[in-house]
Amino acid sequence: MLRSLMALLVTGVLVVFGYFFVVTQELPSVEKVLRDGINPTQWTQVFAADGTPIMSFGKFRHTNVRIKNVSPYFIESLIATEDRRFYEHNGVDPVAVLRAVVRDLTHQKLREGGSTITQQLARNVFLSNERSFSRKMREAALAMELEKKLTKAQILELYINNTYFGEGAYGIQAASEIYFGKKPAALTVPEAAMLAGMPQAPSGYNPFQNMKGAKARRDEVLHNLLEVGKISQDEFERYKKQPIALNQGGRGLSSSDRAPFFNRYVMTQVMRYFNLDEQSFWQSGLKIFTTLDLRAQNLAQGAVSRQSAVYGRTGKNQQAALVSINPQSGAILAYVGGKNYQNSQFDRVNDAVRSPGSLFKIFTYTTAIDRGYEPTRVYLDEPIKIAEWQPKNYDKSYHGYMTIAKALITSNNIVAVKVIHELGADAVVRMAEQMGIHTPMEPYLGLTLGGSGVKLMDITSAFGVLANQGVRVEPYAIDRIVDDSGHEIYREHPVKTNVLNRTTVDTMVKMMEGVVARGTGKAGSIGRPVAGKTGTSDDYRDAWFVAFTPDVVTGVWVGNDNNTTMPGMTGGSLPASIWRSFMQPYMASRPAKDFDLAYSKALEDADFVTYDLKNLTTNDAGNSLATGEMKDGEIQQDPVLEPVADPNATEGAEGTVNGDPANAGEPNTPVRPAFDSAVPSENSGRPLVPVTPSETQAPVQQQPMPGYGSAPAPASPRVGYGVIPLERARRGRYDSGNTAAQSYGASPVPANDSAVDSGRARY
Repeated sequence: MLRSLMALLVTGVLVVFGYFFVVTQELPSVEKVLRDGINPTQWTQVFAADGTPIMSFGKFRHTNVRIKNVSPYFIESLIATEDRRFYEHNGVDPVAVLRAVVRDLTHQKLREGGSTITQQLARNVFLSNERSFSRKMREAALAMELEKKLTKAQILELYINNTYFGEGAYGIQAASEIYFGKKPAALTVPEAAMLAGMPQAPSGYNPFQNMKGAKARRDEVLHNLLEVGKISQDEFERYKKQPIALNQGGRGLSSSDRAPFFNRYVMTQVMRYFNLDEQSFWQSGLKIFTTLDLRAQNLAQGAVSRQSAVYGRTGKNQQAALVSINPQSGAILAYVGGKNYQNSQFDRVNDAVRSPGSLFKIFTYTTAIDRGYEPTRVYLDEPIKIAEWQPKNYDKSYHGYMTIAKALITSNNIVAVKVIHELGADAVVRMAEQMGIHTPMEPYLGLTLGGSGVKLMDITSAFGVLANQGVRVEPYAIDRIVDDSGHEIYREHPVKTNVLNRTTVDTMVKMMEGVVARGTGKAGSIGRPVAGKTGTSDDYRDAWFVAFTPDVVTGVWVGNDNNTTMPGMTGGSLPASIWRSFMQPYMASRPAKDFDLAYSKALEDADFVTYDLKNLTTNDAGNSLATGEMKDGEIQQDPVLEPVADPNATEGAEGTVNGDPANAGEPNTPVRPAFDSAVPSENSGRPLVPVTPSETQAPVQQQPMPGYGSAPAPASPRVGYGVIPLERARRGRYDSGNTAAQSYGASPVPANDSAVDSGRARY
């Protein structure tokens, strides 16, 4: 047994040494680099669709500095944080490696990494930052070679001149001038500590982007100085209290950044595609050609800033975001993640998860039309109670009979809840997923009122399916990438998937045109065909307007990062104004196009304001005097949705601060409802119980749907979802006969989103 273990150990050692020998055979020449000098000039650049540079680092000249001209506080901070045994090892520190492994295994926070300063220098100068075992082997071999040829002072000097500090600052000279506007010899202890803490994560600890994180990291480095005896306890406490006073003009010294939220989105994608860290990204010399329309971007940024100011929303937490996409290609045209990138870097286009309110009704009604429902199908808007949940309309009143078309343009809650109950909530979830919603959703009735959070990018792209005649194209920002040798190493090939038939799409677009022409989205009218939907979440915490022309889809979100309410703010107000302020000038140079609605089901202008009782649903027709309530546990009351927003947001008088460390990165989905997701269809009876039954309502036989010959199938089988053949869906249109259409009321359509339930997601 012992002999076998020894043999296994010897074999393992031989394998490791053999592997080390192989991967270190073709190391770069240390002598050549030391002889020719080091000067990082390969800068990555990002370009708009027309070839205009929109982000690049390198304006700030790289300058080497002698170690004697650097504050000793910086050198002491660096060694205390990165490599405390720097003067004792020969390039690789076995003690530090073992300590790093143990702490990693026990999930403790690392105060110092396993790589020495010499290893980091070898990686920065000679190697890429790919994460692999072979790279670590080569790094170790080069570090030992450097230690043989250079003194410790020379190694330190090379390191501080070739380390990336963020904001395009290579080397301590550039970093000192960009962040503090001074020479490195003049750095104070707190300033030196802040800079010494940055190499591990230049963006994460960049005070221009994350002051809270930068200060926490600085204080950690100060504590390291305390631990090694370089400062006293009193000095530590005093330095911690000092604010970080930045050189406010420093950002422009090194970079050009004309679309900061979009550029960071692109940068994150490239780093993920090629497994790069930030320093490798900038030093790789890539040329990244994007889809951004610079004219659209400038108009979008102006619209968000200008209209927010008009509405008096100038506070840091009072935010807005916009994204615009070509629905045919998926190309992102404009991308505004917030009002001001310098004040807040949190991206509300792709990172924030917020309640969509009535915006989500689009998926409910798309599912219904796809299942064969007619837009003239009639429901009774009446008080209903589901278990303990009693949804209400925004105006807290009820409007009697109405078509699905009218319910959509007035953003009626009661009808939307009745429709999702008939269909089954899981069918609506599948539709939303198929159209492009990637955030988790729970199948319960409150979903139709915005009960599960969405991203602005996702829901705007999902609306693009309707703009693109049922074809889904995933949005993208990067067209192609060229390396530093001029070789194309990446090109986007959009994948197009047909997810809806034309009858469903054309009918939905026709109804959504009514939202802008005569409904809650009238403020988004721009004098050409537009279809869209407004949305406002519970207590006015989120307001949305997503709408499209035949060739551009644009989504706008307005809200507070600390999730406080915005009294009176609806999707039809500021969001629609921002949308119009952007889209009207952007589309002005293009000829107006009509939507091609050749396959739409029959829908006349009168159907938005009148109804025919022949089209009344069976449930509403025959069970208005029903007395039985829904079984306990079948339907769960809508949850309160806490959105993901800016981690640096400050707490307001009410609401929850997004970015609480305890919740960071967790999906904002409610607890799964305690009922079977296959909600009974309308054929299973009426579980929706009127609070005040209507005794005047006469039973009316429900009309069969065209091409099907019967009432809708139960919701749980997935038959017909998204794949109704065009021939079947086009088969005839229902003619209501000669029965005179009965008009309900003469009150005008509300100008804002109109529907709110009893304390949960709103219209």
